[in-house]
Amino acid sequence: MSTNKPVLISGAGIGGALLARSLKANNIPFHLFERDADRHARAQGYRIRISTDGLDALKEVLSTEQFQKFHSGTSATGGGGVHQLNAITGEEKQEENTPVKGSGFSVSSGRPKLGGDVLGVGRAWLRDCLLDGLDEIVHWGKRSKGYVLSESGVTVDFTDGTRSPEGCLLVIADGPRSALADQLGQGKIRAYDTGARMIHGQTPAASFKSLGVGVYMASDQTHPGGRLGLITNIRPGSQDSDEELGWVFVGGPGTFEPPDGNFSIVGQQAADLSRELTGNWHAKLQPIFTDQNDAQAAFLKMSTAWPGGIAEWKSESRVTVMGDAVHCMTPAGGVGANTALKDAALIGRLLGDAGGWEEGVTKTYEDEMRVYASENVRMSFEAASKQFGIKDLEGRAVA
Repeated sequence: MSTNKPVLISGAGIGGALLARSLKANNIPFHLFERDADRHARAQGYRIRISTDGLDALKEVLSTEQFQKFHSGTSATGGGGVHQLNAITGEEKQEENTPVKGSGFSVSSGRPKLGGDVLGVGRAWLRDCLLDGLDEIVHWGKRSKGYVLSESGVTVDFTDGTRSPEGCLLVIADGPRSALADQLGQGKIRAYDTGARMIHGQTPAASFKSLGVGVYMASDQTHPGGRLGLITNIRPGSQDSDEELGWVFVGGPGTFEPPDGNFSIVGQQAADLSRELTGNWHAKLQPIFTDQNDAQAAFLKMSTAWPGGIAEWKSESRVTVMGDAVHCMTPAGGVGANTALKDAALIGRLLGDAGGWEEGVTKTYEDEMRVYASENVRMSFEAASKQFGIKDLEGRAVA
């Protein structure tokens, strides 16, 4: 059923941006609202791995020219393999692995291994490719705080006191702890704090020269509080370039916390803590921390949706939710971003087939999304649990 009212998308991350591209390709009007002041207002996080689900979604939505542009900024992650290192001795461990369905990965002892068609890409590059040509449609500096339904559509209220035009449908894509998702789910859509903590950082590529090419995962079991680990992806040719490579330093529950529990702290405090905690690591890993760009260091919680399955809420024909706003995942398995892209392609396809919004689109999407997203959340949580000793989520719901 066609309609002249736009689809409202709250959140211009990679999922929201891909949905916008899908709507544009189907000539469906939309408004894209994003809380950031502009697309480069903050660091976009760790380099991500696009596997089968994500690649299929991108190929479905993007034109040949758009996909080629995206592909030009990627690297074949699997070419160098996955290297499991003992962080203290620097020795590589060999382990058997079993496939993880649909992820491009396999998991051994809770650690993801690569397999199949997997590409590495900077989150900022992917987001820029998806937002290319949409700047006049993106409304920057708009933090959503609630929505209002009417007989004819839906509007979004923002923290700056403004309200959106009325749309035919609202798609919530604004990440974990979304006020809109909380309103839709009435307490059923929740993120849980695993207790694990992360520091994301960036280091000049030359500092990785003592390592080879591929995904490197270092593990330290000597810390009295629990296991520490590092994940980084070194692309072919990058060590001779001027670029910075991203990495994530992870600690299991009880290993470390940001000062005063303040996860908004960025910069030297986060960088110095990562140096302190890895002071006994092998010499070939030390430069990753000692040479890092202190300004890019940031604390992160490791959160997850409930691993027993995505909750069911009363379906609302004018409002639905996607990506981290409904199924945030741990980094283990690398499937969170791919699942968000799959969400976007599915919603876009359903709206495109209908010629716009129609009754039942949200329920059809949600019923299908719950199946694949629940499986990915479970796999991701189980892998992280084995790797970092996460045991209990009860009472850890994130406010």
